[in-house]
Amino acid sequence: QGEGGSEKEEEQPSMSAFYSMTARMNEFHWMVDEFFEVSKRGSTISTEIRAGTASFLTLSYLLLVNPQVMGKAGLKNEDVVTATCLSCAIPTIIVGLFGNLPFVMAPGLGLSAFFTYGLVIRPAGATGMSWQQGLSCVFAAGVIMLVLSGSFMVQRTMRFVPDHIKLATIIGIGLLLATIGFESAGIINHGEIADLFAVSSWSMWVSIAALLIMGVMNFYQVPGSIVIGVVGAALALWGGKNSWPSKYVELPQLADTWLKLSFDYTSMDPSTAIPAIATFLLVALFDCSGCLIGLSMKAGLITNINQPIPRGTWALLAASLGTMLAALTGCSPIIIAVECTAGIIEGGKTGITALTAAAFFLLSLFFAPLFGAIPIEASAPVLVLIGSMMMREVSQIQWEKGQVAIPSFLTLALMPLSHSISNGIWFGMGSAAFIGLFTNKTIRRCLGSNDVSLEEHHEEEEEGMLPGFISHPDRDGSMRSSMDFDHSGREASARYSDDTAFITNRR
Repeated sequence: QGEGGSEKEEEQPSMSAFYSMTARMNEFHWMVDEFFEVSKRGSTISTEIRAGTASFLTLSYLLLVNPQVMGKAGLKNEDVVTATCLSCAIPTIIVGLFGNLPFVMAPGLGLSAFFTYGLVIRPAGATGMSWQQGLSCVFAAGVIMLVLSGSFMVQRTMRFVPDHIKLATIIGIGLLLATIGFESAGIINHGEIADLFAVSSWSMWVSIAALLIMGVMNFYQVPGSIVIGVVGAALALWGGKNSWPSKYVELPQLADTWLKLSFDYTSMDPSTAIPAIATFLLVALFDCSGCLIGLSMKAGLITNINQPIPRGTWALLAASLGTMLAALTGCSPIIIAVECTAGIIEGGKTGITALTAAAFFLLSLFFAPLFGAIPIEASAPVLVLIGSMMMREVSQIQWEKGQVAIPSFLTLALMPLSHSISNGIWFGMGSAAFIGLFTNKTIRRCLGSNDVSLEEHHEEEEEGMLPGFISHPDRDGSMRSSMDFDHSGREASARYSDDTAFITNRR
């Protein structure tokens, strides 16, 4: 009995420690739940962690593709991997911790393509810039976006851009990405189809096979279909060329890209630098505004498009700060990643989803050699696939209206034809302003036209076709939502979050 009593006395401290640890864990769980409003938003911590994992897996292809695109401009692939991881993780932490939003921040592939093929590698006869100067343009765009976001001027800026130009920009970026993908895979050389049956074309067929396989997996909504396709193609190309990576893991490095941007704007051609900064800024604003609304509705944070998004400004501030960080480290501008729809579909509603994805990006810092060694032919099919997905916006443009069709067509056609996003935007904006001015019913009435009814005038007002595209009060006198894409854009932004298979932007 004495021995049994002593054993019970020994068990009591251990049980007491166990209960104490359990109580502390429960208290921590409660504190996390309260801070992130997990239960209040109808979620659980485990669901949020699973959602963050899904968002990262959907976005992880960027670590394979973005270094290949940026590397063509002269940046070292391994350094771009590190820059991409940091530029994703840090702004995502800001969004999750301060904004309590389930959004993941990431570089836009369309902006990466513009950086490489629109600024550095330009068509023959065009004046390009060094990648260091290109990064300074990225930094300048981030600073301007930070000022606009901090002063709540984003909504006012976006009101000057017609909805059909926003949609046509997305389509044009998709066509440009697909063009770059075809060229990177070797399918198109100098505007002509390559010899598909030459012995040296086997790597091109690997790209085609990867594209088709990813398309089938995407149809069946296989999780991580893009990553599976890229990895499979990379293994085939490594094996066929016997060029396996020499290293798989190493400490993060940024020696060749850290603080390499050039702030000497006087040495740049203003005709190139100013449109570049404006393009980075406008495209980032298009993406962030649309995704912020659509993803918030999908997550249940708002129930209609006119509601203010809780702490939504933090997402714009994070994109701005992330863009500035990207310029300092060697990456393209940062936007809200529409791919995080995957996490929202898994049930993500709070910042824990964002913090989980950010943790995975930080862990990926140590695998830069592996990501940087992915062959360009393995990542090229992703650009084509994403380009095809961005074509769905075509149906949202009212092609039967001449004042909409011509500017939209100029926007989306000139981007791939000139390998420049900025050319498409400026031709589209200019033509929209000119045609909108001379076809506006208000102007026609002033000129004495008798074919303008009051109903037609109200209809045109609702379509945002007033002179100069300046927004106006609704008929009840209230101003529209600060980030209202109106009609076609409204449908598009809401549809951004409708299924995880669809990857836009940009990308």
